[in-house]
Amino acid sequence: MSIEKSGVQTTHPDYDKNLTKWIQVDDCIGGALQVKSKGTQYLPNPDAYLSDCQPKDMAQLEAWQRSCSIASTRYGSYLQRAMFLGFTKRTKDGMVGGVFRKDPVVEVPSQLEYLIGDVDGNETDLNQQSRVVMDQALRKGRSGLLVDMPYNESVSSLKDVQSGMSVPRIQKYEAQDIINWRFARIGSTVKVVMIVLKEKYEKSLGGNPYQTQEYDQYRVLMIDENGYYVQQLHRYDSGNEVEVVTYDNIRANGQRLTSIPFFFVGSEENDYTVDDAPLYDLSEVNIAHYRNSADNEESSFITGQPTLVIAPSKSLGNPKQFAEANPNGIVLGSRQGINVGEGGNAFLLQAEANNLAKQNMLDKEQQAISIGAELISPSKQQTAEAARIQKGADTSVIATVANNVSDAYTNALKACAMFLGAQEDGISYNLNTDFFLEMLTAQDRAQWVAEINMGILPKSAYYTRLRKTGQIPAELDDGDISAAIEAQGGMSGGLI
Repeated sequence: MSIEKSGVQTTHPDYDKNLTKWIQVDDCIGGALQVKSKGTQYLPNPDAYLSDCQPKDMAQLEAWQRSCSIASTRYGSYLQRAMFLGFTKRTKDGMVGGVFRKDPVVEVPSQLEYLIGDVDGNETDLNQQSRVVMDQALRKGRSGLLVDMPYNESVSSLKDVQSGMSVPRIQKYEAQDIINWRFARIGSTVKVVMIVLKEKYEKSLGGNPYQTQEYDQYRVLMIDENGYYVQQLHRYDSGNEVEVVTYDNIRANGQRLTSIPFFFVGSEENDYTVDDAPLYDLSEVNIAHYRNSADNEESSFITGQPTLVIAPSKSLGNPKQFAEANPNGIVLGSRQGINVGEGGNAFLLQAEANNLAKQNMLDKEQQAISIGAELISPSKQQTAEAARIQKGADTSVIATVANNVSDAYTNALKACAMFLGAQEDGISYNLNTDFFLEMLTAQDRAQWVAEINMGILPKSAYYTRLRKTGQIPAELDDGDISAAIEAQGGMSGGLI
């Protein structure tokens, strides 16, 4: 039985404005099958003009239908031959891999250590979840974390924490899941007073536990008229709103909350506004490259093979005479001949090479490199200065997003501590920001050692550099390194 519609499915104008961009980036990262499944959305039909033709009589209708059938078959081949080179995914994977080259550094009190191994109640560890959030923030410039906890009249005991039944968890949400939000100015502070999150739930079909169907549900986080945080859960079944549940007594350490424990992650700032999607421009180039590939492959297929042209003599001027002179028909190859009659001719017609579509593809690959795609062409040569500029531009985007993810998780972990009445001071979560390994060469190391021995640089600076490059284990401190050198007979007057 349906109830009166609440309008909870309403989406924010900024959500509507950015949704197409987010989907395109996801499609490009999804790969060739996902992009090709969208058909003309990304690869226009060269014969699309046929759909605009309106036949005026039956003869025109039949001709139009034949043309449409041929065009449909041609588009299928056109789509199949097109090559999608997934450099958006390769770039994203490289960026995420650079951040997670080293494990994040986590500082939490003992009451929150359960989150490290199971952050969301679904046995996802904290680092795995943060990797996905980093991925989403790079794709779309937007993600979010909700700290949620079952209602409990009192502060959770150690037994509650150990059982995992009554403890706060951190749930992640993608940009497409955060469908609406509203803010208000309260005094001198701008405060988010409503967030709508789209989720899924499963329901058995006809009471059969082996057959289930997914339906939409919407979780509304809001500050009520009394200034307290409440949740509403709106469930839908086959398009009808069938259930609304309100949770209006959410407490942390015995006190009702006056703010929403949801933390936005952006590519620029961690607020409710929608930031630019860092990988969108690259996805645009990726789609354009895909279209150029389709044209290049189509051109190669149509004009790449020679066409036999036959000009029979007047003695074979009609089809019957030509057929009698060539009883086996026309067969190309050196073991078969063609009788064209005296004065006739036969030759191969082949189009000259046209490399425009191929050149357009190469241009798009260079554009992708300038945007941030790395190593699309392994043979590409770059000056050292150009490489530094490119790396600096990429690093600034990665660093900003990585720091934003770190800040969001630090705040979410502090909110978990608030729910449990634990100490919030000292809680932190920091992603790695040393993204690229720059190994020291033998010459570099010799120069470092020389300057240390001359007293120009401290040996601690050298050890720090080696830890950053990964040439010595990050967990070894300066004392460990000096002890290891001394143990193997190193001289105390040098690096030890």
